[in-house]
Amino acid sequence: MNSTVAQLLKLQQMDLAIRKLGHDLQQIPKKSRLIDEKIRGVKAPYDEALAAVAELEQRGGPEAGLRALDEKERALKLKMPGIRTNEEYSALLKEMDATKKEREQMEDRSLLDMERLEKLRAELPALEAAYRDGEAAVAAERDALKAEHEALEADLLKCKKDRQALQSSIHQGWFRKYNTIAAQRNGLAVAPVKGGTCQGCFVGVRPKLVQDLHYGEEVVFCEGCQRVLYLDDEPAGS
Repeated sequence: MNSTVAQLLKLQQMDLAIRKLGHDLQQIPKKSRLIDEKIRGVKAPYDEALAAVAELEQRGGPEAGLRALDEKERALKLKMPGIRTNEEYSALLKEMDATKKEREQMEDRSLLDMERLEKLRAELPALEAAYRDGEAAVAAERDALKAEHEALEADLLKCKKDRQALQSSIHQGWFRKYNTIAAQRNGLAVAPVKGGTCQGCFVGVRPKLVQDLHYGEEVVFCEGCQRVLYLDDEPAGS
């Protein structure tokens, strides 16, 4: 293989590796979000139960409301001696009946709240355990993701340094040519020839150019896609 082509091929391999490392690094935040979603699935029920318990405890039972109703009922009873008409009496009885129903409803709601609070308190340990287990399960994933992130950054830094070193050893004219072709061909400036065909554009290569590739004395370009060519006629699986 021509020495310039060998350099350009190695440069392309480095560029492809850098591109892949960059892509892999871009996936790290997505992987982190997936881990967070896993734990949210078990943390949400625990948080919701805690909030419900706090809300029910904050209500503090029906005592304050019942005291207000007691005062209202006493005030209504005190009105009875002063009633003079049937209409006033009927209105008073209606108001007293409404107050009684309000008391019953309040007591029913209080009973339901107490039952729900008791149930939630009984469920909390299991919900918390599920959350803690979930955290423990993803802790290893978080550690592995952090290690992956650090390794990718280290590999990317090394690749960039190696590429800089290789670039300095390539003739600047060939380096500019490589960059021009790579920009036009999705980063692939160098392509192998297999079975007399350019593997970049799958156009047949003239026998004369294939012969030149065998000799390796000069840089050969594909007449179809203008990529730099190198010969790769090794049998499959060799």
